[in-house]
Amino acid sequence: MKRMLALAAVFALPAAGLAQTVTGIRAEPSPAKVGEPVTITVSFEVEQAINCGLRLHYGDGTTGDYKINQQRDVPLVVKYTYRKPGDYHVMAEPKTVGTLLKCLGKNQATMLKVAGAVATPAPKAAVAAGPQCPPGWTLDAKSVNKKTGAFTCSAKPGTKAPAARLSCPGELSYFENEKKGLLGCRS
Repeated sequence: MKRMLALAAVFALPAAGLAQTVTGIRAEPSPAKVGEPVTITVSFEVEQAINCGLRLHYGDGTTGDYKINQQRDVPLVVKYTYRKPGDYHVMAEPKTVGTLLKCLGKNQATMLKVAGAVATPAPKAAVAAGPQCPPGWTLDAKSVNKKTGAFTCSAKPGTKAPAARLSCPGELSYFENEKKGLLGCRS
């Protein structure tokens, strides 16, 4: 038994010398934006063979284990999308993954700033104007639903609706009731 352990130790030494060493990490773009993919690149110094394990810490509590066992795995390039803004400590940790021994080298880390998603403002004219009623019709301010965009215009009962119908935003549909003197957009 001792002889088998000694032989295993002798054969393990050259294998360790053939592994790759983790040498660096970078995350781009920096700063990044919420909801947009970040490219994380882990670099290695490869001697002769490629066969080791690595754990990637994304800094948001999520990790990923990677087997580096073929030439196309070096450098390791991973796309990751952050869901919240903040400062993230991204780290590559040599780690045993399955039956693969950990890569050589020390942990490599970088800081990544992720900014919140930029809201696209509505055009100023649309915000300032709000719902528009045809000439002779008055906007019922209480009918305006800011969430859906629905609204009602009123006129004297029996007033003829304009020939050109209103253009309703989104999924709203046009309605009119000449008897009551109402028209507008509703869901």
